[in-house]
Amino acid sequence: MRLNLSYLPYRVQKQRGSTLVFALFVIVLISALVLGLLSQQLGSSTSVSYEVQGNRAFNAAQSGLQRGLVQLYPLSGSATCAGVAPNISFSGSGLAGCSAVVSCVSVVNPQDAARPLYRLQSQGSCVANEITTSRVVVMDAY
Repeated sequence: MRLNLSYLPYRVQKQRGSTLVFALFVIVLISALVLGLLSQQLGSSTSVSYEVQGNRAFNAAQSGLQRGLVQLYPLSGSATCAGVAPNISFSGSGLAGCSAVVSCVSVVNPQDAARPLYRLQSQGSCVANEITTSRVVVMDAY
């Protein structure tokens, strides 16, 4: 059965379907907007994950440096780089999955050659899922 549209004015008959085209255009436009916002949200989430992991790696490096200082200057005995343990693994809840590699080198003190100067370097690294970050902290102590 065919619809009888002869009673509609000619102008209205010619514009049939334009609303459908407009609705499709609006749907495509809104879909593009939603996809753009979604990709921005995912990028922001990844960025925050790297920032958190970077802070954890920095804290691991800082903790390794502090432990190296305690080992370099024991309460009994003299300062020597031989007493500094090179590898540290953390098992606490804050630094789980993190480690630090500490190195100690005796360098010439530019202000007083008779007083030894020690350069401690600590590289902290953290791994969580597929994100791996590392930070390096260096300190001169005498």
